[in-house]
Amino acid sequence: MDKFYITSYCIIKKGLILTADERFEFEEYADDGKYFKQVYKQLNKPYAKFYKMDRLCKLAYLNAEFLLEKIDLKKYKPDEVALVFSNAFSSINIDIKHNESIIDRNNYFPEPATFVYTLPNIMLGELSIRHQIRGENIFFVTEKFDYEFIVWYTLDLLNNSRHKACIIGRIDYTDKDLFSSMFFVEQGEKKEQERSLTTENIKMIIER
Repeated sequence: MDKFYITSYCIIKKGLILTADERFEFEEYADDGKYFKQVYKQLNKPYAKFYKMDRLCKLAYLNAEFLLEKIDLKKYKPDEVALVFSNAFSSINIDIKHNESIIDRNNYFPEPATFVYTLPNIMLGELSIRHQIRGENIFFVTEKFDYEFIVWYTLDLLNNSRHKACIIGRIDYTDKDLFSSMFFVEQGEKKEQERSLTTENIKMIIER
């Protein structure tokens, strides 16, 4: 069995972003889009597609930008990096908005810009396009972060396929709450501050 390590991570909570060596605090969270704009400006990396995304995709995009800031993805071939993600509510936030646009047959007006995001794996597509990732991607819907399953799945994938690195993500977003966590896992020699990919280490980072 190969050894795989968490070489980068990023946690986004209401008003707070945590990485291995940085901490960013923002104004009190309000679900009016301002929070996402604050975080986006902090990156100082213009990306025109950001403004067209739904909020689930925006949250994932922002998390990935902080996660990969010091990671050189170019050392891997595009199909050597995988995405393994989950959340509790699928794409419920945008699903509700889409449903509101079609429920009244006398005022039937579906919006393509909304409909396109009514699957959670669209988020994986946005990340793949942004970072030129062409490896396996999979999305699970589970009530809570199933640490043991995600770690087992990721290790099995890395040990039994062409993939050499993987981004693990848990992106939960509703109108009332948000929480996002991402981990970059890759094979190699353990370096200072790096942790082995284990259930205990994932939980320790999230609960820090």
